[in-house]
Amino acid sequence: MAWAKWSGYTGELLFSKKYNADVNSTAFEKRKTNLLKNISQDYNSILLTDMQLVLENDMLVKVDRMSMSQSLEVRVPFLDHKVVDFAFSLPSNYKIDSSDRKKIVKDTFRDMLPEELLNRKKQGFEVPLLKWFKTDLKSMITNELLEDKFIDEQGIFNLVEIKKLKAQLFSSSPNDAVERVWALIVFQYW
Repeated sequence: MAWAKWSGYTGELLFSKKYNADVNSTAFEKRKTNLLKNISQDYNSILLTDMQLVLENDMLVKVDRMSMSQSLEVRVPFLDHKVVDFAFSLPSNYKIDSSDRKKIVKDTFRDMLPEELLNRKKQGFEVPLLKWFKTDLKSMITNELLEDKFIDEQGIFNLVEIKKLKAQLFSSSPNDAVERVWALIVFQYW
């Protein structure tokens, strides 16, 4: 069942055969189709879907929680509905090109911001998961939540694929195994 694969994941199914037999794949496909229904070749459709999925369910939630934990009130000026409506009315080439992903923002504020800020590499608020997985959380992965016997007895996941995923994670090129293992650990801990 293709629905149980991770996006871009080319290995065998991550879930066990028994689990796949018990899952309603129709409900999954309906939800996925609904989430991705607005995507077309138009760049704005991709931005809209990204805004609906990533902003409201991830980035804005994190900013809100982290700022509240420090008794800070955070404003998001670029999400004012007038700014968003205006941005969606502009053609794609105003927003992005082969060398610049935040073209309109940089063009707008070029005269106000220092050059080193305009041209610096993008910086996120990434959690150092790979470092933690190879140090502090390694035992949790190998001896607890993703331990072979536990996975086998649990019956939800395909043990062969979990072993491959752990091997990839601890290899010299873990690629997207970090995110996939994080999702598994969160699920298992829950």
